[in-house]
Amino acid sequence: MKRKLFMLCLAGMLLYTNPAFATPFPDKTDKVVQDQDNYLKAENATQFVETIKDLPGEYKVVVVESTSPEAATPDEYAQKLYDNFNLPDEAIMVVLDYNTEELGVYAGTVFQEKGATLEMLHDKIASYYVPFRNQKQYLNGIQTFLQEVHRELERVQNKPVQTEQADTVAQTEEVKSKSLLGEIPWWIYGIGAVFAILSIALVYAMIRRRSIFSQVDDVEDWKDELVEKIHVIEVEKPLRRSSGMTEVRYHHIADKKENLLRIKIPDVEMMILDAEEACDRFRFTLAIGMLEDAREALTQIEQELAELKEDTTKVAVTKQENKAAIPEIGKLVEQVERRLSDMRLDYGLSFHELKSTLDEVENMRSLVKKSRAAGDDVHAYETTLKAQKMLEGIVQALDQVPGMMDRVKKEMPREFKQLEEGIEQARRDGFDISLDGLDNAMLQAKQLMTAAGNGLEEGNLEIVKTHVKAFEVLIEATYQGLEEAVLAKQQAAAAAVAAKEASRIKEQTRAEESIRLPEVAAAEAAVRPHEMVETEEAARLRELVAAEEAARLREQAEAEEAARLRELAEAEEAARLRELAKAEEAARLREQAEVEELARLREQARAEEARRLQEQEALSQAEREGLLKDDAFVRVDQDVRVQAEQGVPEDRSEDEDEYELVMPRRPEVPVAEEVVEEANTLYIETEDDALDEMERISNSLIRLRQQIKRSYLPGIPDHLKFMFEEVVQTLARIKAIMEQHRYDLEEVAILLQDASDQLDETERVTERVISTCQLAEGAIQYTNRYRRQNRQVNELLTLAEQSFRQLAFAEAYQLAEDARLVIEGASPQEEETGWLLRRKKKG
Repeated sequence: MKRKLFMLCLAGMLLYTNPAFATPFPDKTDKVVQDQDNYLKAENATQFVETIKDLPGEYKVVVVESTSPEAATPDEYAQKLYDNFNLPDEAIMVVLDYNTEELGVYAGTVFQEKGATLEMLHDKIASYYVPFRNQKQYLNGIQTFLQEVHRELERVQNKPVQTEQADTVAQTEEVKSKSLLGEIPWWIYGIGAVFAILSIALVYAMIRRRSIFSQVDDVEDWKDELVEKIHVIEVEKPLRRSSGMTEVRYHHIADKKENLLRIKIPDVEMMILDAEEACDRFRFTLAIGMLEDAREALTQIEQELAELKEDTTKVAVTKQENKAAIPEIGKLVEQVERRLSDMRLDYGLSFHELKSTLDEVENMRSLVKKSRAAGDDVHAYETTLKAQKMLEGIVQALDQVPGMMDRVKKEMPREFKQLEEGIEQARRDGFDISLDGLDNAMLQAKQLMTAAGNGLEEGNLEIVKTHVKAFEVLIEATYQGLEEAVLAKQQAAAAAVAAKEASRIKEQTRAEESIRLPEVAAAEAAVRPHEMVETEEAARLRELVAAEEAARLREQAEAEEAARLRELAEAEEAARLRELAKAEEAARLREQAEVEELARLREQARAEEARRLQEQEALSQAEREGLLKDDAFVRVDQDVRVQAEQGVPEDRSEDEDEYELVMPRRPEVPVAEEVVEEANTLYIETEDDALDEMERISNSLIRLRQQIKRSYLPGIPDHLKFMFEEVVQTLARIKAIMEQHRYDLEEVAILLQDASDQLDETERVTERVISTCQLAEGAIQYTNRYRRQNRQVNELLTLAEQSFRQLAFAEAYQLAEDARLVIEGASPQEEETGWLLRRKKKG
């Protein structure tokens, strides 16, 4: 029983709330500031109580931790607490929620009658309490709030009395003014109105003038900013350091800058002055129009300034790009030259067009260096871009060369051979083909093959592509003609078979009718009566006539069908013949154009060859005169050696090579005696001998190229380049002849003899060029130390250096010798001392 009672008590404790633990409102005390938890400082509370003693009414401030859940808002909590504390009607309850820092206020009935509404109290809280709340000075905020509420209530109470007094004063003044206005005449009103209108107009004009002047100031500031930007662009210094196209660009930029500073900016300044003058004269529309014109002019100046900056930046960037592009072009030129040389040796072809293009690129490269040295960066940049495009074209051509070689040397001959075999097979099969048209087509195809091979040898890949395309079109047209001939023969055979079958059917029908008609007539005569014989005979005749008519119609239809087939075959044959004629005409025109082009190229080559031979003869004569003399080496006499020992001042840098005078080894045989070697006659008996000789010539060419590279020549003369190409072309011709199925060994021997002679001449010219170059270089280096002492020596050395750069080594050597003779004061006929200038060995 006790146990059940205990359980019921426990359930009651769990199910029902114990009201002993609830404290909805704090207990009322006599303190003005009631803070049970001591959230606020005691001294602040004491100061607050002392301050609000002078205010009328009773005030109660309660600080709680939170106003929930007893009330939804702090104002509601204050009202409930006001009722709980049973405050008088002339009291104000203030509750501070410490957690939310919000203030709840409830005013008694007396204060509400005086005007202390909830809206007014909230406005005062927002104005005077919230700033102190942000600084955690809650009591100061509440004190200020209560003081302002008291002042507002006093102002509301005093306002009706002041309103009545103001109305009385206004009525009195109105009566007085009416009496005064009645005494003033009407024209004074008019003057006053005019004066008022003028005053308003003047005020408006001044305001408008001030606004327009502010716009004038803005335009003038814009103009000054643009002038500063224009002055920042530096043109004079780069202009003094540039030349050529770069100088032209900088002159153009300088002219633009001068145009902006001397013409456009003064125009804008005049517009600004005109706008100010118009504004002073109160012509505001004109002033605004002038300002709009000035803004448009400034906008145009800004655009031209942007273009000026862009042009200046382009010129500056061009100079930077040149520094990076020239080494890259140099590397690419070396790579392309090495690759072209390898291909020329591998394929045995000259690739003259590609080599000429590469030489042109090399010339452009030197021109770029000269332009940069002269300060013409723009021209150097344009030349660099052009050289890059040409190098890219050469690289693309070199990439296409192997494919072109396979196409021209292997595929085209194979296709040509297949076409020959097809034509021969068609002839053996008895097809009706036009032999003249096929012979012309074969001849044109062979000519196109030859032209493509020549173009490939020259290195002109565009011509090669053209010839290859024409060859493909011609082969396709020939195959199409053969196919049409085969189809025409098959159609004719089919028509003949059809006609033969029709005639056989016709004969068989006639024979059957001739056998059947007599038998039928005999049977009818035996069976029928005599009087029906005539009628039956007439019917039989009619049937015979109808059969003959049907046979005639069949024959006519068969004849018409055969005629139609013949006409169709003839039309197809005519169309095929027309196509063949068109193809032959096109091929003939192409052949004619190719012949004219080849003739023009031959004429050009002959003219170039004649010019080259003239130059080579002139150069060879000069070299021969310079080398066959007894003074073939540079020598100085004892006076020059003594001057050198006494310490002649030298003008050279530390990096230059030093030279010394030595005695050369003279041959025991006199120079005047020319050693004439017998011409080596080649004996080519077998194909192996020819291949060995070709290999020897190729190895010799490679050796000569390596020798030229090791000699560090400033360049290779054109006549020497042409001699190398001549040997390469001869070897290519020999190789092309030997690739044929049948060739003449004697012709190969003759060409090999020519190639050997050309190689010997190339070796002699190469050695002569190298030796002459070394002699000229040594003579120029020796006499260079005296060029400041004698003007004539300086002029001769300048000419010698120019000739040396132009690869005229013999002329350069002769001019340097003349300069040496001028220094030594000797004549060319005087005997030399026999000294040779040679490079000192360092270390």
